[in-house]
Formats: sequence, C-alpha cells, structure tokens
Amino acid sequence: WSRFRRIRHIMTKDGGANLRQGKMEDVETIANFNCAMAEETEGLQLDRGVVIKGVQAVMLDAAKGRYYVIEEEGQVVSCLLITFEWSDWRNSNYWWIQSVYTHPSYRRKGHFSKLFKHVVTEGRAAGAAAVRLYADSQNLRAQEVYRKLGMTSHYLVFETQC
Repeated sequence: WSRFRRIRHIMTKDGGANLRQGKMEDVETIANFNCAMAEETEGLQLDRGVVIKGVQAVMLDAAKGRYYVIEEEGQVVSCLLITFEWSDWRNSNYWWIQSVYTHPSYRRKGHFSKLFKHVVTEGRAAGAAAVRLYADSQNLRAQEVYRKLGMTSHYLVFETQC
C-alpha cells in the first residue's frame, strides 16, 4: 500500500520537465485535461463534477490506480492514469494506460514517450504482466505513436453501457 501512495519526483531534465506521480493538488488540472481529451478524441462532453470526483477517488485509493504527470515551469502539462486488471492466466496485473493528455502548447515534445517509458519500467519492477492501452478506432495519430513505441495489438475492445 505505501509504495503506491508515496509521492516521488522521478526525474528532472529536458529543459526543466519534471515527471512525478500525481497528487491531490493536481485534481483540477487532470480533470480539465480529461474533459478536453474526451472532447478532442471522441466528441464527448463529460460532466466536470463527476470527473473531479473520479480523479479524487484515484488520489485517495491507490487500488484504483495512479496518475503520472509532467510539469514544465511549475505547471502540469501532461498526464496519464494507470489502472490495474487482474489476470488469472498470468497471476499478475495488467497495467492499463488511460486518460492520456498533453496540453496543446506542449505537444510533440516527447512527453507521452517519457511517461510511457516510465510506466513500463515501473510495471516491470512491480511484476506486471504487460502494459496495455486502448485507443479510439478513429484516432490514427495516437495509434501511430503507440506503434512507434513498440506496442502491438491483436484485440478489439467491445463495450455496452450499464
């Protein structure tokens, strides 16, 4: 439990970019990013109040996941969320990357690549079976980035509303 709740500064380099675990002070920014991402990628208008509560829930319960953020000049400019899915086949968790967003002014600077590489390193150290993510089928730019990072897929994801 304690290893999931600790807040650490992980790296400081690349012109002042700082990758760290998200903390409660980041909730508003992360919620804003999540709403912007849903609008940009899927044309969805999320209920910001619900999103804030969802982000807070992760910050308060490490079993739900953890956020990683990148700061530049003291401002959070990029984030992603890791959630966990138990696999009885592997006797281990899959780490799922979700809620990926970089502020438009800070894109194409390698922030997602840094976050992704960090998550893979952390996942390996924790014994994760794999790191996974899903992308909207129309988001070809994101799919290209994921392939360049060495990710592959042979799954389709299906869902129904509850």
